[in-house]
Amino acid sequence: MVSHSPPSSPLPVTPLSAHGPTGLRRDTPTPGWESGVWVRIQRQRRIHRLGAVLLAAAAAAGGGLLARNRSAPDGPRVGVATRLLGTTRADGSAALPATWHVNFEGAELRIYRNALGVLHRCPGSAACSGEGRRGTLELPVVAAGEYRAVVFAAASPGDGRTLEGDVTAARQRGEAVEMSSPLVAY
Repeated sequence: MVSHSPPSSPLPVTPLSAHGPTGLRRDTPTPGWESGVWVRIQRQRRIHRLGAVLLAAAAAAGGGLLARNRSAPDGPRVGVATRLLGTTRADGSAALPATWHVNFEGAELRIYRNALGVLHRCPGSAACSGEGRRGTLELPVVAAGEYRAVVFAAASPGDGRTLEGDVTAARQRGEAVEMSSPLVAY
């Protein structure tokens, strides 16, 4: 049904920004807001690109090191393996007399007793057998002491007076040295 009364007077519409403190809320953004957004977007893109470049550089450097280490040999190989032929005590020492079997790969094998003078050298000892850079020594152990087998990449790295002096001389020249675990016999 339609009313016969006169239309009511419209209330004035007030913007919301007029009710609070000025400047806190705006209906429209400030002029130039787009450039601020683009600056933040470009900054994030630069950070992501820099991270990707650093990651790629680290991967390339790691791959280069790995390829170089695989392709460039360090020099002549050296190695030593020992085995005691005889009775072993509970503490791991050998009962006298015993035989120490030594397999080696390198230019020279030296056997030291008590880290002092050279007891045997291969090549050069009648007990040594082998060819090239590989050999075997069957060492009869008849005196008490601590025995060590040392393999050098090059012959005559030291004067042969002490184990420490010979190993130090070889390492100062950058040569590879391999030392066995000690054999204690008494």
